[in-house]
Amino acid sequence: MYLSRLEQLPDEILLDICTYLRPFDVINSFGRLNNRLELTISQYRRDADLHHLTLNQFQRWSNHLLYYTADSIVNLVVSNWNSPGQIYLFNQLMKNYHSLNQLLPNIKQLRLIDFTNNDIDILSKLDKIEKIFIDADALVPLSYSTHILLDKYLFCSSYYFKEIRLWGVEGGIRLQHDIKISENLYLERLTISVALLDDLILVFRRSPNLRSLNVEITQQPVKDLRQNATVDMLPKHLTFFHFQTTNQSVLSCEDLDKLVSNIPTIELLSLDMDTNDVDYTVGYNWKNMLSCLSNLKHVYFKLRIWLKTDMMPINIDSIIESFQQTNLPICCYIDAKTLHIDTVPYNMIQFDTNMSVTTSPKAKLAKTTNTKLFNQRSRRVQTLIVDGQHDSTSVNDWLSVIDRFPGIEILQLNSVNIRENDDNNMKINDKTFQLPHLGYLHYIRSTSCKVNVPFFMFLANNTIVSPQLKALSMMYGDLIYLCKRLPDCSLVRVKELWLYGGDADGHVILKDIDLLLKTFPCLYHFFFNNQSSRFINRHLEPIIELILRSSPELISFRISCNKSSLKFSSFTDDEACKIWIKQICGLIKHEQIHVTINKKLLSIWK
Repeated sequence: MYLSRLEQLPDEILLDICTYLRPFDVINSFGRLNNRLELTISQYRRDADLHHLTLNQFQRWSNHLLYYTADSIVNLVVSNWNSPGQIYLFNQLMKNYHSLNQLLPNIKQLRLIDFTNNDIDILSKLDKIEKIFIDADALVPLSYSTHILLDKYLFCSSYYFKEIRLWGVEGGIRLQHDIKISENLYLERLTISVALLDDLILVFRRSPNLRSLNVEITQQPVKDLRQNATVDMLPKHLTFFHFQTTNQSVLSCEDLDKLVSNIPTIELLSLDMDTNDVDYTVGYNWKNMLSCLSNLKHVYFKLRIWLKTDMMPINIDSIIESFQQTNLPICCYIDAKTLHIDTVPYNMIQFDTNMSVTTSPKAKLAKTTNTKLFNQRSRRVQTLIVDGQHDSTSVNDWLSVIDRFPGIEILQLNSVNIRENDDNNMKINDKTFQLPHLGYLHYIRSTSCKVNVPFFMFLANNTIVSPQLKALSMMYGDLIYLCKRLPDCSLVRVKELWLYGGDADGHVILKDIDLLLKTFPCLYHFFFNNQSSRFINRHLEPIIELILRSSPELISFRISCNKSSLKFSSFTDDEACKIWIKQICGLIKHEQIHVTINKKLLSIWK
């Protein structure tokens, strides 16, 4: 039997092979071989996704593949996530061009991931881009000048974007209120995190033809609005409206009623809110509000109503009875500080989008207006956040809630308080409890840093439960506590580790870092953020050297602080520090490593 050559395979099989590869790998492997393959992989020349590339792969793309595919590229993704400095290096490629369109004549869509203050040069080169997506680096606050430039080029320029995403900005984007209003009549879809309700009103004034709006408001409202909200400035064509906030005072039930009742074109309404307004618990208020929306097809909300100490006890049965009179099937449950009211089932198919759900271990005790819908498994839920608020709970409370969301890709567990010797053994079998798509586990703070080891290992080290898991985020104190109780355990499946340190985690010492690296011997990406540099400066240089020498497969590394400054006492300037980094990594040539150094950050990309 003769082995078939690659060219003899049908197009269908070749394309099936390509689905397992990144666009870079497809172009790099099959590009410029023959005319037939060129035609087969044409779609991959349209989509240039540089996400997760090594520095060597990025240089291969920029020096060779870019000019071969430049005329074909329609969608471009440039990312600092797991490749810190990539957007900056891409900007260096662009420095002799006045517009991105000069280099990529057919580009229509650009996405920038983990955008920082160092990446602003690209903002002035977005002419003829139809869709721009920017996700800010959540760990690097954007400066005031960067806020101004984002506002200038995205909303106050002659670039007529059809779709904009500006998300992840700490504290929300602050827009300019003291300049002449510039309308974008082409903008139809907007996803934005803004600072104040004022900024949302300004968005309405600037974008009169919005059809889809996904907005987050992050900050406490101010007494004096700079924008006078009137009915005539509200969007006249809006069909999809999603609103979210974690600030309890942003939007009262009465204000929401006034807002949506004056946008009668809404067909799909979605809310994800923290609030202190108990009027949201009254079914009649919802019935009255939604009756004004004659085009409404579906409403979905997740409400977290924060309870005041002087508030009368909440009667869940009366809330359920109140909503029985509406067409809104809900579930309702209460934990130490919060009353949760969610529509059911957890299904965003009609919205044609993925979503996140914030819930509590107490959801196990939820009451509902529709048992059948409540018991349906979730669909299109990408991220599940389970917040225990440090209430003492059993491991089975957590697992029973997580089990209802089998399709999630990201699981975040907050404020976990499960005793180390929990009397209740896990009653869920790993043969039936499965999270087949889970790639990222965020385990953010256990009470007294005491991680419940069986619970953690069930989720993080059980290949039947989570076969795709590759990334872990934890607090430093929690992780060291875990490593000390697993001295012979090696979590080789974890390739990305995101570590956070604060007051409760104590100082970072070399002995603990060594133990951590033995527990995670196969890291490709390691990020360590400290609330203050005082927790790490004492051993900063030995810690960096240990991490780099002990992790030869490391592609990216970042160590940062939010307060004060990182201090490299052995080096007089940044250049000397970069030479030291290259020596540790065994590299000589400048192009083999990209190092970024400032007062609060050291990042390395190999």
